[in-house]
Amino acid sequence: MEFMKKLILSAGIGLMSGIITFFLSVAFLCIVLLIMRAASHTQPDMSLAYRVAAPVAILGAICGFTITLVRTFRSRAT
Repeated sequence: MEFMKKLILSAGIGLMSGIITFFLSVAFLCIVLLIMRAASHTQPDMSLAYRVAAPVAILGAICGFTITLVRTFRSRAT
């Protein structure tokens, strides 16, 4: 029962970190693309922000899940 609580907590934090990472990376990449547009006077593909943000969000979710799971087990051991 204790293991399931830790697993569900880690999954929730991983999901939230993935969502937050996705939206932050989309916002950052949109700003970068707008600066690139102003500098080069061309129209960059703005959908590139979403295509790049998806793997970043997956990586953020995996990292958030793993870090939380490791921290909960280590805090219980000490």
